[in-house]
Amino acid sequence: MSNLDPAPPAAVSRPHHWALFIAGILLFVLGPAIYAVQFHVGRLEVPWYAPLLASAGVAFMILSVWRRRGVVRMLLLVLFTLACGFEWFIVVVASATPTYAGPAQPGRKVPEFTASLAEGTPFTEKDLAEGRSTILLFFRGRW
Repeated sequence: MSNLDPAPPAAVSRPHHWALFIAGILLFVLGPAIYAVQFHVGRLEVPWYAPLLASAGVAFMILSVWRRRGVVRMLLLVLFTLACGFEWFIVVVASATPTYAGPAQPGRKVPEFTASLAEGTPFTEKDLAEGRSTILLFFRGRW
């Protein structure tokens, strides 16, 4: 070969589109990370943002797989989609409070009870019958 031979054409690199997939994974992980921080500081509430961020992450992963298919991406997409479905199940179904079936029912007489007011004086169901405006607050305590 002489120095006058043209160099072989440079290989045209195709983008891998892993950036979208990685962004999807980061969005997916962001929800549980935020919840872990809130749990650590003692703020307990239903984390509605977790399945929403997971769904956005799965959407990014779907876009990445649509642009460039790959076995690893498809397997990870299936795995993350199942985990996203599990997060939605936990938030929507498993965290739902059961229907109240206790003794106090609308339209019925209040059952007998004794409680203490904030200043320590006793309070019973008879005090409710007097007709004064009253708010009952049931404090479950701390976890």
